[in-house]
Amino acid sequence: MPIVIKDFEWKQSEEQLSIEVPLHGVPPNKVDVFTAPQYLKLTFHPFFFEVILLNPIDISQSTCTKTSTHVVFELRKLCSALWDTLEVQNLSKKEKNQLKLRLIEEEHARLQKEREEKRTKKAELKRVAINELIQVDTRERRRIEENRKAEESKALGDINEWKLDVERRPKQTSASSRINSPKVPPKKKVPELTPIPKPRSSRTLQILFTPREFPTPSRESLLEEENEFLSKQAEARRTAGFVDEDLRPEEKNPQYLLARAAEFMSNKNYLGAISALSFGIKLRPKFVDLFLARSESHLKAGNFSRAVDDCTSALDLYKPVSAVNLHERALCLGRRGVGLYELGFGKQGISELEASLKLEPDGEFKTLLQEYRDKLKEMEARDAEKTQSKAN
Repeated sequence: MPIVIKDFEWKQSEEQLSIEVPLHGVPPNKVDVFTAPQYLKLTFHPFFFEVILLNPIDISQSTCTKTSTHVVFELRKLCSALWDTLEVQNLSKKEKNQLKLRLIEEEHARLQKEREEKRTKKAELKRVAINELIQVDTRERRRIEENRKAEESKALGDINEWKLDVERRPKQTSASSRINSPKVPPKKKVPELTPIPKPRSSRTLQILFTPREFPTPSRESLLEEENEFLSKQAEARRTAGFVDEDLRPEEKNPQYLLARAAEFMSNKNYLGAISALSFGIKLRPKFVDLFLARSESHLKAGNFSRAVDDCTSALDLYKPVSAVNLHERALCLGRRGVGLYELGFGKQGISELEASLKLEPDGEFKTLLQEYRDKLKEMEARDAEKTQSKAN
């Protein structure tokens, strides 16, 4: 059973009428509105509001506004006068229902008539547009036909002139005169030499490629995913505290980026250090110190596979080997050994650590090597026990 709203407010002037209906917490998008010149209705479950106005209003000049708490009707009176009451009075329930049905039917009839008028107007505009297109097409065909006839007349005129010219020429000499005339040997045709074209002038073409972040070719079907990935990467760099777009021109050098990464590492902001060093590698791909520093950041962040790659790149850049870069090569081998061990390649990792300690016997990986050896022996012992138990 719907709840009829009685706590609405209304006010008027000689020309305007305003009605405010509370929504009682119902969202505005759940409210259905029906308006007629003398009838207003709101339906929003479980509430219901309707009013049969004392006099008709001008629907075209009236408005209905939904707010978060009220529905406000701003109505324009057809006759300028103050009303004694808002609703029609002294009607029985049956008379009131009959009047309401009549007003609703009249409004439906008016809306149907408007729709028919719009449909008729649209059809008329379409017919006029089609007629205009037909006329344009007819004019175009006529123009083409006139051009064709003009070209045909011109061609026929040239043929007629050629015929008249042939008729005016003197008649050919008789056969006897041709026989008595001395024979002239035919001239030999000299072949025309085709001129050799000049060599083309050389020029330099400058080709500019659109900058691209990814190594693969650009595809329109993957554009949305690539943009989403780049936006996530940019957000991650902002979260880490390093955004390369914010750097000044004088800050875009490897030494500054190394110092910035060292500051991030001291604060245990490994992602920020990785971002700074990656941008430096993008600027200077052959600057080996950037790879060495980034391998440490990857190890701290747990990116062991990337740490192994950076150590390998650094070792390639440290060639030819010399005593000057011995310490750095030992660090690369040791960090690569740690990364391989953590990735599950225990023997290969220990082999790299041993190679590091051969370069620097008292290096920082001495204790770690012994720890890894003990762990590897324990793992091999457990595997042997499992194999033996399965065999039994």
